[in-house]
Amino acid sequence: MRITISLPDQLASRFLALVPSRERSATIARLLEHELTQREGALEQACLAANADTALTAEIAEWQAFDDAIAEPPAP
Repeated sequence: MRITISLPDQLASRFLALVPSRERSATIARLLEHELTQREGALEQACLAANADTALTAEIAEWQAFDDAIAEPPAP
């Protein structure tokens, strides 16, 4: 898949100077994969922490106990 991205001029210049053209896509893919893996790990840790929070779990259970059904007003 092809995508278009914008980079700061200085970063793009360094990238073009240091990474041979035949290695650029693979380099970007490797760097992006690494960043995404780190972000997914952080998200997973945040989710686990939220799930382990007993006060939050109790509050969610309390909110879910409400009856969401709204009675329709009588027809005129």
